[in-house]
Amino acid sequence: MKRVTLVFLIDAFGYDLLARYDFLPELSVRRALRTVAGFSSAAIPTLLTGRWPDEHGRWFLYSHDPVNTPFGFARFLAPLSRLPFLGRRLRPLYGELFSHFSGIGEYYHLYNIPLRLLGRFDLPGRRSIYEPGAVDGVPNVFDRLVKANIPYESWDWKTPEEENFRSFARATEAGEKPFLFLYAPRLDGVMHASGVDSGETASCIEDLDGKIRDLIARARKAYDDVSVYVCSDHGMVNVEQVIDVMAHVRELPFREGIDYLPFYDSTFARFWFFAPGVEKAIRDALSTVEGGRFLSPTELASQHVDFPGGEYGDAVFLASAGTVIAPSFMGDAPPAAMHGYHPDDAGSSGMLLSNRPVGSDINHIRRMASLLEEAALRAAGRETVEANR
Repeated sequence: MKRVTLVFLIDAFGYDLLARYDFLPELSVRRALRTVAGFSSAAIPTLLTGRWPDEHGRWFLYSHDPVNTPFGFARFLAPLSRLPFLGRRLRPLYGELFSHFSGIGEYYHLYNIPLRLLGRFDLPGRRSIYEPGAVDGVPNVFDRLVKANIPYESWDWKTPEEENFRSFARATEAGEKPFLFLYAPRLDGVMHASGVDSGETASCIEDLDGKIRDLIARARKAYDDVSVYVCSDHGMVNVEQVIDVMAHVRELPFREGIDYLPFYDSTFARFWFFAPGVEKAIRDALSTVEGGRFLSPTELASQHVDFPGGEYGDAVFLASAGTVIAPSFMGDAPPAAMHGYHPDDAGSSGMLLSNRPVGSDINHIRRMASLLEEAALRAAGRETVEANR
């Protein structure tokens, strides 16, 4: 009997969206998956390894590491970025050159990080999380497939989503491999740009529904038994409030990059402190800002994002659900919808859909790695190994 497991990881398709859109109703298992604090840079490694961020080591795209930074040359370019005309051209030119020569295999973006600060940061993810060997000492789903000698094929962000679906269809029709995995990022970008309830979002979800439905039909012609898992890493909510954290901090009499180092994400602001009194002053200044708060050490530990080395910040400020930090290093204008809030916040949970029974313990994205490993083993006709739970 020829079996196959089809896996679709749709970025930002939260559980709450299932109540708004008629998406693959024939998949009877419909489950909310609790996510982790942070963005996809933390959630997807957790989903694919089965480990918490403080175990696999990836929380944000950028960490503080001026010694091992791959952006050292940016420090020499920073003074030129202030020059008229040249300044606007310098960042995209540097980005193109870095992309060509750096050898970084994981997703990253320079966004609006100031060149004068860029050389203070590192990219914790150097290798793609969708490939074996992505995290030293921590196996992901693909490491386990290789170890079990299970043939598979996967598609990720490195090629356009439309092209990936076409390639997936060809692999499905070939009927040769028991495990096929596709990461679909387009919906995330559409909702950032237009909002959760927009016509563009509805159209994108309808398109995904049609494409996945078509692939399932193709698989049933090529295989005797087809298992389907559609999941996501987190949800998304519409933006209702904007807070200017940067302005509050820059009003203080401290030197950015000397007395303290900030990283302003869309929903997180992280700080490193190098001079006496700076931490208290910044905490006091932001305590009056409605729409966000500093996470306590106890809360960081309970969410498994406590990094004693401080690589992700000496202090971490988190916006409330529906609130974004703008301007930030991600951009000057707020998006229409955002994610990256506390896992307890409404709209944060990811989802799981399947045509196979799923145990009640599969209620967190961290449980997906073992579920997918078991599904791959069944499809390959192997005995199920003890789940890594």
